[in-house]
Amino acid sequence: MTPLERQFELKKKGITQKEIAEGLGVSQMIVSKVINGQMISDRVMKAVAAAMNQDHRYVFAEYYFGPKRRATSKVASQ
Repeated sequence: MTPLERQFELKKKGITQKEIAEGLGVSQMIVSKVINGQMISDRVMKAVAAAMNQDHRYVFAEYYFGPKRRATSKVASQ
């Protein structure tokens, strides 16, 4: 899903980013950044997907199935 599709699905279900944020105890800005792909948080991604009644691996497929964004260890790359 694209960020726009995620936003549309939440709006269609009547769920706000603020509601998700309050349920997780984080700021609305964090939820927004995760939805827009500017930040990674497994916990927030799972909560967003659950709010849409979707699997988190489908909603954020680019993270779960896309190329790794960084090396897992700085020591390994030296």
